[in-house]
Amino acid sequence: MSTPAPALGEEIARSDVVLDVSLSCAWGFADEASEEAWAVLERLQAGRAHVPALWLWETANVLVQAERRRRITPAAIRSFLGLLEALPISIDPPSSGTAWHDSLALASSHRLTAYDAAYLELAIRKGLPLATRDKALQEAARLEGVALLPC
Repeated sequence: MSTPAPALGEEIARSDVVLDVSLSCAWGFADEASEEAWAVLERLQAGRAHVPALWLWETANVLVQAERRRRITPAAIRSFLGLLEALPISIDPPSSGTAWHDSLALASSHRLTAYDAAYLELAIRKGLPLATRDKALQEAARLEGVALLPC
């Protein structure tokens, strides 16, 4: 897959990144935090995160599951969501072409879930580094020549 130029009117900063839910949720759980995860958050002071639309539902699912397991309180969820809503995050609109062709092809060739392939496809299409803690996604990114941020 080639890396096209940014869409008309879209500016991509050097510090922009594709953000996977495995990394963004580390900011909400003390036992998942790391210096590298906080460094990605700091990076967003000069750039923005790009996420596929499914990131919204994946994030919600992580939080509802964590609340059910009593890992997080409703108050902490509200606080964490406030942090996320304040960040410069661009939500990539879904399209059948992207989901059913590009992401599906990546999922198939790298044995990824379609969800994980959506992050990889976005990183390839935007020409951005990927911030993820998912080992299979990291390996697929390496094979596709996508830069990875330390996480």
